[in-house]
Amino acid sequence: MCQLTSCPLDGKSPPVQKVTNDEYLNRNDGKNCSASAASSTLHLAQETLDRGTLLACLSLLLLITGMSITFPQMQSRRDELGCNSLCYGTITSARSALSLVGTAVVGRLSDRNGSFLARTIGSLGKGRKSAIIGVNANASGRRACLYLGTIASLLGLALAVSMNSPRGLWLSMIPGALLQHNFEVYKALLSEYHNDIEHLGKRIKDNNAEENMANDSDVALVSNRSGSVGKLGMSVGVSFMIGPMIAALASPTFQIASYFAILCTLASGLLVAIVPLPIGCASEHECGSVHGKNNPENGKTEFSLMNMLKLKTSKSRAAMFFLVIRLNMALAFHIFNTIWPASLKKRFKFGPSDHARFMSFIGLTYAFSQGFMAKRIVQIWGKEGKVHVIVLCCAVLGTGRYIAYNTESLIVIYTAFLFIINALGTMNTIITADTGAMAPSNEVGGLFGILEASQSAAGMVGPFLGGLISHYLGEDAPLIAVVGVYGFLFTFISWGYERFVLSSSNEEEGKKLI
Repeated sequence: MCQLTSCPLDGKSPPVQKVTNDEYLNRNDGKNCSASAASSTLHLAQETLDRGTLLACLSLLLLITGMSITFPQMQSRRDELGCNSLCYGTITSARSALSLVGTAVVGRLSDRNGSFLARTIGSLGKGRKSAIIGVNANASGRRACLYLGTIASLLGLALAVSMNSPRGLWLSMIPGALLQHNFEVYKALLSEYHNDIEHLGKRIKDNNAEENMANDSDVALVSNRSGSVGKLGMSVGVSFMIGPMIAALASPTFQIASYFAILCTLASGLLVAIVPLPIGCASEHECGSVHGKNNPENGKTEFSLMNMLKLKTSKSRAAMFFLVIRLNMALAFHIFNTIWPASLKKRFKFGPSDHARFMSFIGLTYAFSQGFMAKRIVQIWGKEGKVHVIVLCCAVLGTGRYIAYNTESLIVIYTAFLFIINALGTMNTIITADTGAMAPSNEVGGLFGILEASQSAAGMVGPFLGGLISHYLGEDAPLIAVVGVYGFLFTFISWGYERFVLSSSNEEEGKKLI
């Protein structure tokens, strides 16, 4: 709770009145109130962002490290249980189908702070005091979904350890595919932190302009979405590096690796309890959105799939633009993956240890890209240069894959993937940051869920499509298809990114300043 000074109507010194940060954020007459109080609230929002980003990264790092340490043993376990290519392909398709449903549902649930789920398990953990009667300041849809993801991971690992059979393979896949989407929920949470900072920063600028004040220290705290998204992505890259590296060095059995994964998952869940809530989340959904008019509690949202398909507003058109990009990127990945492992084995006789080293290299490169390169590229090129950066990334992704597939040199493959992964990390960072900036806090989770669901749909269609192309058009035909997809994205983004995405962002910023 912070102390804000009430606005004097008679020119006398006002009394000190205790109100919550939520009440300050929702005041329509905030422009007439104390600039110092607004500045302190802005600094509180910045501290919440810094602490929340750190804890989110650590929680995600532990969760994915635990999962990735079991990856090298998966193939040998499937062989041991007699799960052939058809069995594995069926499980993969089923996982994608469940994820298609799960990501959309979890994303929408995470937006609902007033739901039963948010008021029960979502209230377990660090919260804030609230002066609003009847509102549970600890209730959080984001936290509830993070707990669900953690529980789902634990249940899947427990089933995998206790049921050493093909049935166990199937059952252990289901909980995580449906409910473990913590990465998307954390992206929505970080976006909500940034929305608070940007909203408060604009109010302070308005106050200073009307009062002829030029206190730059009040507005020096800049919301850097690409930096936060990059740190979250870096934690994913590092975890994919650490897990296979531990597995390669220690060579644990699947059971021992699973026990280690359970410990990591439990530690990740404990961190969820202390991740700070955004300063506006206690009353945002119950008393009206700070950042937008639509309220998913009432079923009104601009970012449902049906509303997006209607293309009636600039935001819905921008969301559909992102959907097309995400869908095609995922299709290219899955089509390429139908020929890539076999190509490595044929040319270089890749074994489990070779794959572990290669995955560690990819994880390290992705962490570098997300944590350092992407942020600096965005800062250098600025907002207007985003389109040039993204289309360059598309060119690198298509060209790099073509070179990697056709070379006979392992050094060239590693060099090509150095560029590929950096381009992928940079492109993902920019697109995720712009997605989070486009949606209000009470709808951003649903938007991320829909975009992730599109990638799950690509996971269902892509492998089948890649196999079909390879069967009827030749074993190298999927590579041509992948290059064609990136060629389409190059043209599509050059034509429409500024027209739909950046124009929508500029329009929204203009509305906020009015």
